[in-house]
Amino acid sequence: MWKQDRTARTTDTPLTPESGEPAESGATGGSDDIASIGQTVRPWALQALIAAYGGDTHRLLTDLADLVEASVAYVDRLTVEAHLERPLSDDEWSAVAAQFTAMAFDEHVGDAGTVRTDWIDDRLHRAGVPGRTLHATGKSGPSRPSRPR
Repeated sequence: MWKQDRTARTTDTPLTPESGEPAESGATGGSDDIASIGQTVRPWALQALIAAYGGDTHRLLTDLADLVEASVAYVDRLTVEAHLERPLSDDEWSAVAAQFTAMAFDEHVGDAGTVRTDWIDDRLHRAGVPGRTLHATGKSGPSRPSRPR
């Protein structure tokens, strides 16, 4: 079966069509200048990506997760509204969204006992890959070291 090559590729695209200089060498000050350009362009690139997906968060995240070979879970406004079984006002959503960070849900799942490790063990089993031996309690160990709060 054909498998898509997921290796990121770089090209020597000129910074501007008439400059004749590859993007990597367009900055004269070295890697600090390139990092600065990246920090400036990144928010614009993310907005362009979101627009390219027409705001379809699920499709955007699944395509990204497939590309980086990761599994993701997310909570958005529709998820919260389904949980509440009612729509949120814009003010309510704004207050709730302010509580979200990029990895807050992941950290919560990681701190919720064995949810993450049980899921990983199940994926390993389904793939036929030997996993860890379960402890005498029958539960898997912590998903990762605790983080100071």
